[in-house]
Amino acid sequence: MSKSTITESKKNPIKPLTTDKKIELYNQKITEMYPRLTCQVNLYQEQIILSQNGRHFAFQVNDKLRERLEKLLLMMDGSRSLSEIQEIIYPKNPEAINEIVHNLDRQGFIDDVVQLRVTSGIDALLELEDLTNNLFNKSLKENHFYKAINLTTGDLPINILYGFAIEYYHLFCHNCFLYSPILSFQGSTKIQQLIKELYFQKYGQDELLLAALNTIGITGDKLIETIPLTETMAMCNGLAYWANFDPLFLLSIQGVLAEKTLEAFESYIHFCEQAELDSCFIKMIKQLITTKLNRESESLTRHIFQEIPHINEEMSQRLRRQIYLFVEIYNNFYKAIWNHYSNTSDLLRRIPTI
Repeated sequence: MSKSTITESKKNPIKPLTTDKKIELYNQKITEMYPRLTCQVNLYQEQIILSQNGRHFAFQVNDKLRERLEKLLLMMDGSRSLSEIQEIIYPKNPEAINEIVHNLDRQGFIDDVVQLRVTSGIDALLELEDLTNNLFNKSLKENHFYKAINLTTGDLPINILYGFAIEYYHLFCHNCFLYSPILSFQGSTKIQQLIKELYFQKYGQDELLLAALNTIGITGDKLIETIPLTETMAMCNGLAYWANFDPLFLLSIQGVLAEKTLEAFESYIHFCEQAELDSCFIKMIKQLITTKLNRESESLTRHIFQEIPHINEEMSQRLRRQIYLFVEIYNNFYKAIWNHYSNTSDLLRRIPTI
C-alpha cells in the first residue's frame, strides 16, 4: 500500500457500525423471514425462561408483558413471517418485536430463519385431491374389478357381487376404530363439530349392509365366524393407523374416499338389478346409498380444511407421500375381491376352515 493511500485512509477512516445501525440492518433483513424457536419455553409468574442444552435465558415480565411475550414465542414456529407476527402482536411498535427476535437470534435460540411455503388448508386439500385422483386414474387401469364395476355394460358374477358386499361390511365394521380417534382432533370447536358430523355420517353403514346380507341368509353370527380378505384388513389397519397417528391425513382423504365409494355402489346396484338379485337385498343397498353414502362427507371435508388456516410445505410433503400408499392399498382391496370371489364357490371364509 502506498504512503498516499495510508494517508487518505487516515483522513476518511471506515467507521464501525453502531449497535443501532446493526439492529436497523438486521431488521431490514428479517422482515420477511419465518423465525422458529429451537429451545424449550418455560412459563412462570414473573419470568419466562428459554432453555437449550443446559443454558438458560430469562425474561422478567409483568402480567401485561407476559401475555404478549408468551403469544409471541408460541407464534414463532416457522409458519408465519416476522411481518405477520408484528402485525398480530404489536402493530404500533414493530421495532420492539424485531429487537426481541434479534436478541434471541444472537443467543442462538432461533433456527436459521428461512422462508417457508405456506398453503391454506383448503388449497392444500385441493392439491392432495388432485394428486389422489390422478394416481387412481393411473393405478386402477389394470384393475379388473374396478374397470368392471365402473362400466354400464356387461355383467358381474353373482359371487363377486355378494363378495363385494361382504368385504365392504367388514370394512364398515371398523368405522368406529377409524373415526372415533379423530373426535378429539386438536383444533377449533368448529372443526371438532364438523368431525362429529363426519362420524355420524359413517355410523350405521355396517348395519344397513348387514341388513342386506341377512336377506340372502348371511347373518351377523355367521360373519363373526369369518375373516375378511387380507387386503381388506390392510385397508382397515392403514386407515386406523392414520386415525391414531396422522388424523390430518385421514381427514384429507375422506372426500375422495367417499366419492369413490359412492361411485362404486351406484354402479354396483345397477349390476345387482341386472343380475336380478333378491329385491329385499337391493332395497337395503339403495337405502345405504341414499342415507349414508351421499356426497355429504366430501362437503364436510372441504369445510374442515377451510377452518385450517395454513399447512406448511413440510407437512404438505408428508401428506403427499402417504397418498401413494393409500392408493396402493385401495387398488389391492379391489383386486383381492375380484381374484378371490371369482375363483371360489364359498362366500364366507370361515375361521375353522382356514
